[in-house]
Amino acid sequence: MVGEHVRHAGVDDRLMSEIVAAQDLPGLVAASRQLPSMIRALLHDGVDPVDVGHVIGMTIDHLTVRLIEIFIDAKGEPPAAFAWIALGSAARHEQALTTDQDHAIAYGDRSDLEVIDPYFEALATAVTDGLEACGIARCDGNVMSVNPAWRRTRSGWKQRFGEYVSDPDLMGALVAGIAFDYRRVTGAVDIEAALDEVIRAASGDPGFIRRLATTALKQTPPVGRFRDVVVERRGEHPGRIDIKYGGITIVTNLARTYAIRAGVTVNRTIERLRSAASAAVISDGTREDLLEAFRLLWRIRLEHHAEQIERNETPDDFVDPASLPPVIGSALGGSFRAIVAAQKELADELGLARAR
Repeated sequence: MVGEHVRHAGVDDRLMSEIVAAQDLPGLVAASRQLPSMIRALLHDGVDPVDVGHVIGMTIDHLTVRLIEIFIDAKGEPPAAFAWIALGSAARHEQALTTDQDHAIAYGDRSDLEVIDPYFEALATAVTDGLEACGIARCDGNVMSVNPAWRRTRSGWKQRFGEYVSDPDLMGALVAGIAFDYRRVTGAVDIEAALDEVIRAASGDPGFIRRLATTALKQTPPVGRFRDVVVERRGEHPGRIDIKYGGITIVTNLARTYAIRAGVTVNRTIERLRSAASAAVISDGTREDLLEAFRLLWRIRLEHHAEQIERNETPDDFVDPASLPPVIGSALGGSFRAIVAAQKELADELGLARAR
């Protein structure tokens, strides 16, 4: 199965079939090189940019599963039941051509971890190295299963998430922005049910919700005093804006806060916004404004990546607003203002300060 979002985007399953059929890492690397051209074609055909992000996510899922299968074929069956967990943008299937790796492993509950862990450490290394070879960068924060901290039993993960919720010193921006977005990619251990239970219980903890909201308020879009888009004046990217951290990530953080506050455990940003509105956590107007902003920002980001690839440049998230068509540039300012309004609404409701 290519997946609902891939089919919705109008993509045939040729690339996915090549990944499934690959017998080794060189075969997977060769297949993965088709992804940029496929993304350019989807954007050219006017496919919803959020669906394009799902296509990238599904492709990385297929690469991950095939790398695991190749490892098992070579090293033998796992010594214990496990689950490979996608985290952050990988869990949300909201990935671009500059995405990195965020993942973990959950074992079934057992006491002989010193016996089984060497196998899974080797598996984590093989998959992480393989994804890197396919163009998926390592996580700068080391939120990857090669890090022993991201390999635990099912009950160990449930306990750890409870600690993330209750301990302000543990729940930093890295945890809030990555760990609370989780999805089982493959494996028999039902880790999602265990973590969903923790998240639903946390929805009634005002202190936790305030800490989560603080992450969504930490950064503001590049909007000036006169409601205009403000570019960087100095530094490495003068005359540009960071379309990811100045917009997309803020909407993602807002949606996560809304959804968890409503006791909703879906991952994807659009589904979180819709669920939050259905639960009356946000208004229908806020939902629509943020949905529109999210789609526009994703389109700008992916088109920027596609153009850079065509020029044989390394994709980044720094966009020159002056290079955008006038209609898009005008809409961009409106999207940023909608995000600012949503942040103000959340801050006022919870009595929190916003970044300036």
